[in-house]
Amino acid sequence: MPRPPRLEFEGAFYHVFSRGNRRERIFHDAGDYARFEQLLIDALRWSGACVYAWCLMPNHFHLLVKTPEGNLSEFMRRLLTRYAKFFNWKHGLVGHVFQGRYGARLCDKDAYFKELIRYIHLNPYRGNNPLTRPGQWKWSSHRYYLGMAAPNELCLSFEEALRQFGESTGAARRAYSQFLADGLAQGNWEDFYKPKDNRFLGDDHFVHAAKVRGGEPVRVAPRPWKQLASFEELALWCGQQCGFSVEDVRSANQVRSVSRWRQALIYIARRYYRFQAAAIGRYLGRDGTAISQAIRRLKGREKRYLEIESCERVLRSRASSTPDCHLSSTAP
Repeated sequence: MPRPPRLEFEGAFYHVFSRGNRRERIFHDAGDYARFEQLLIDALRWSGACVYAWCLMPNHFHLLVKTPEGNLSEFMRRLLTRYAKFFNWKHGLVGHVFQGRYGARLCDKDAYFKELIRYIHLNPYRGNNPLTRPGQWKWSSHRYYLGMAAPNELCLSFEEALRQFGESTGAARRAYSQFLADGLAQGNWEDFYKPKDNRFLGDDHFVHAAKVRGGEPVRVAPRPWKQLASFEELALWCGQQCGFSVEDVRSANQVRSVSRWRQALIYIARRYYRFQAAAIGRYLGRDGTAISQAIRRLKGREKRYLEIESCERVLRSRASSTPDCHLSSTAP
């Protein structure tokens, strides 16, 4: 069975990883690690790609990459080819250094940006046999998040990433450090990292949009939903028609009845209107990761929510009075 095509387009965001041939080491000493990092920076400069995080392990590596020019293959080919030539020359070897094609999962940046940074930076400390104590593995971008002066090619990427954790640099670094500590304590990697088709990290709507942008065929079916301009409009309309308080939904109120209406709105917004997780989160006072987690918790349980059925009913009623507007959605 042929491998699925690599989807590449402007602004795509990937978790990239590769390991040594036959799982053998690809880094033997500090010189190997340092050379890979130098070649990584050179490939960034040459390709225009952005790297937000990396971690180099003895027999594999992880990168978090955005390609403003839609050229992941060119970027990775330059990096891996040049490193393989260096590695074989230095160690007197021949043949493949890396095992097969590198992995690249297209990710929903709005929903997974912070989680992926944490996932990559904690790689040396997870599992039953961590490489070292937390914070002591040198060969990752973690050191730049904590204050080490970064190469010019990386400054803007790291500044963008740190802004996800706080407005000031000091506050952002403290929040980032706590975020990593919490992740190491929780260790819920299986719950977080569930790629679809081994190519995508995101919900069905993200996958659909990525396939469209990458030129891959998708199945679509018309749904009679009145087009809405924003998540706010959706919340106000459903709140008015279904009798719940939008103010409560936007608050930190965790009363079960309020929480269920909140989840219903998130589901409807993503399922039928494809509002971005970040936009939903801004209105509800939450981040995109929390919105995506809410969707994952709902998967397979939608029919148990009468609140979802109520919202769907009033939206159908609204659509029937304005039949000129339709919205395409992924076929169920």
